[in-house]
Amino acid sequence: MGLGVLAGAAARAQETPPPTAARTIAAIEVDGAVDVSQAYIRSLIHTRVGDAYDPAAIDDDVARLLRSGKFLAVSATVGEADGRVTVTFHVSERPRIREIRFVGNQRIKEKDLLGKLPFKVGDPVDLFSVREGREAILAAYREKGYGSAAVEFDDALLRRESQVLYTIEEGPHVRVRRIQFEGNTAFPDEELQKHVTTETYLWIFREGKFDADTVAGDAAAIQNFYRDQGYLDARASYRLAFSPNRTDLTVVFIIEEGTRYFIEDIRFTGNTVFTNDELAIRLSSKPGDAVLERRLEADQRTLEMLYGDRGYIERAVTRTRVFSATPGRVIITFDIKEGEPFTVGRIVVRGNEHTKDKVVRRALSLYPGDVFNQTEMRAAEQKLIETRIFSSASVTPVGEQPEQRDIVINVEEAPKAGDLLFGVGVTSNSGLVGSVIIDIKNFDLFDWPRSFSEFIRFRSFRGAGQRLRLEAEPGTQVSRFRVDFTEPYFLDKPITFGLSAYYYERRRSEYNEQRIGTSVSFGKRLRSGPLKNWFGEVAFRAEGIDISHLHLFSARDVRDSEGSHVLTSVKGTLVRDRTDNRIIPTRGDRFRLSYEQVLIPDDGGAFGRINADYERHWTTYVDVQDRKSVLSVKAEAGYIAGDAPIYERYYAGGIGSLRGFEFRGISPRQGLRHDAIGGDFLLLTGAEYSFPLVAETLRGVTFLDMGTVERDFGLTTWRAAIGFGIRLHIDFFGPVPLEFDFAAPLLREHRDEQQVFSFFIGATF
Repeated sequence: MGLGVLAGAAARAQETPPPTAARTIAAIEVDGAVDVSQAYIRSLIHTRVGDAYDPAAIDDDVARLLRSGKFLAVSATVGEADGRVTVTFHVSERPRIREIRFVGNQRIKEKDLLGKLPFKVGDPVDLFSVREGREAILAAYREKGYGSAAVEFDDALLRRESQVLYTIEEGPHVRVRRIQFEGNTAFPDEELQKHVTTETYLWIFREGKFDADTVAGDAAAIQNFYRDQGYLDARASYRLAFSPNRTDLTVVFIIEEGTRYFIEDIRFTGNTVFTNDELAIRLSSKPGDAVLERRLEADQRTLEMLYGDRGYIERAVTRTRVFSATPGRVIITFDIKEGEPFTVGRIVVRGNEHTKDKVVRRALSLYPGDVFNQTEMRAAEQKLIETRIFSSASVTPVGEQPEQRDIVINVEEAPKAGDLLFGVGVTSNSGLVGSVIIDIKNFDLFDWPRSFSEFIRFRSFRGAGQRLRLEAEPGTQVSRFRVDFTEPYFLDKPITFGLSAYYYERRRSEYNEQRIGTSVSFGKRLRSGPLKNWFGEVAFRAEGIDISHLHLFSARDVRDSEGSHVLTSVKGTLVRDRTDNRIIPTRGDRFRLSYEQVLIPDDGGAFGRINADYERHWTTYVDVQDRKSVLSVKAEAGYIAGDAPIYERYYAGGIGSLRGFEFRGISPRQGLRHDAIGGDFLLLTGAEYSFPLVAETLRGVTFLDMGTVERDFGLTTWRAAIGFGIRLHIDFFGPVPLEFDFAAPLLREHRDEQQVFSFFIGATF
């Protein structure tokens, strides 16, 4: 490019001396164009007839023509005759590709290979594009399992005759059958396998493709793992062992472990705010421990947050490692630049086009004059994201004033004011169900529209952080209709207010049940005291219930509940949730305890209900694709004190309860037809192990479900079922979860209703 500009300048110097800048250009000509159209060339030239002569502008045009990639050389000459200034651009076109050929390809058709190339016949010859084409062909063969394929092109033929010739050596179709490790004594094969992405062949589920780059990356990952575990001199490589026909492959990773290094001493420099002992006690690494890189990185972050939570937001912590004179020992030094402590100045909110400032500010538990606390700042970012009102959020200290920094909360609002969702699902519990949902997550009850146009464009009822959800779910066995309104800061206090109205209808084998009702709730997250970080809620419920379509020989308890009833209740709930994800938890636990006092005025009945449930999750294994295997255990218990009607009692069985039995198939029974009448005592326990099978799409589960439902408090019967299942997530107008479980009862009662196969299929679009 630069040579073209210089060539143009040199050519002008040899022509008639250039005119003065006061002259204007009378003509622009192009010389040397054959295949490239004059119109295209002139579209790249910015100089125009009538412009004042400007050598710099002409040089820019020369450079622009060269950048187009269509010319080998470009120059410009300037001449003047009879008072006319003429600029002539001389171009030498790149040769064009005349032919593309492949030799040696049998497994991939020529038309498919042509589709992989970034060029075609007639394009200018470009060596870089031809090399890109070679890599694309190699990638295509590796994708099909030809990991040892080789591709070359004839450079001389390309330069001489403008023909592209790719010579392909496909090699055998290779499947990785085994992965082995040599030289490892510190860690078993199973541990090293976690860091290998190359997969062995498994019919349907795994292709067993061999890719040299992937295997080399696996060797590097194994080496990094060893060094992270303190084997600082470890090295890893690999070799390939083919079967006699070279179609089956064993990948052998060769490991030289070397010496494992241990911490001789941990030292601190630059610290004045905290003593060495105060810092050391915060670290998980101790003298005598192995040098574990991830643990040391976590310790470094711990020190940074320790200072950051005391207002030292401009501190810097660095870590160095020095080998000791003692073999196999290292000295770790944390160097700390403390800086000065800062307090909070102004709090500024930016990026909220529709959302009120107070909705953003209330996520932050810091106020002007407070000492900076970086833990609170990170927690505020997480809270803002969890509202789903914002797609991103950052809390940043800014400013240069002494001893004080402002806080800027930058948010980016979610692109949609709400979601309109249509769905369909079918389950073994409830049959076929359709759904229409309107979910507005940033609702404002008092932002009424000033015109109909504002209403239909979602420019009203928006910005207060409230939530409005309308659901309609008609179904073959179950129909639900519900409206929920939530105000997370009632009267600008950290109190959640909820208001719901609903209609429910279910066709059961013993009777039909209809409910219409409303509920009001008040909740608060507790910030201090013995229940710190628990969430407490009080809810009031009022329902009208109708029991109809009884069988002629229905049980006595079913007949006693026939007709219309009015029910009211007050319920208190305490929840502590320490799981990492509310929908698909992989670690942590959740405990819920509730008590509800129920009154049925027209029947003169009253009863109390206490429920408790607990679940805990452990991530037992994380593979190199960051897919987690999770062990979960759960327990649930409930007891009713008083005389509860059948529609308020406990039942068990089905998905979400005790698999291997039908929905509500576990229950005390009564009457000639052995109707399920429910019980006053429920106890369920279980364990489930979930693990990845294919990518992020398919997971497997194994489980053990146990429990019982009793007429009164006690254990006179017990059920247990063991089973397995799959969880499939596919994209079809959005994520579609599919759950299929197979379970076999191990313990059951004579009248229990069994169900080996249970399922759930749902789609939202």
